[in-house]
Amino acid sequence: MEPLLGVKIGCLFALLTLTLVCGLIPVCFKCFQIHAATGRHRRVLSLLGCTSAGVFLGAGFMHMTPEALEGIESEIQRFLMQDRK
Repeated sequence: MEPLLGVKIGCLFALLTLTLVCGLIPVCFKCFQIHAATGRHRRVLSLLGCTSAGVFLGAGFMHMTPEALEGIESEIQRFLMQDRK
């Protein structure tokens, strides 16, 4: 196995483990559960939820932007060619 491939596989498993551990924190601790949270904890959990939703929306839009710009650019070129005729 090449050293770079080993590093990539190691990083993959480290990222998987870190994601699972961080994702299970709200399940394991009562203070992170939304129905048990009160006052400031509830506000913090709400802000964290909104932030994570924003990250997912931003990543989705950034992923779609190149294809959208490519389509818009081709339509503009086609419109300009029709205008010249």
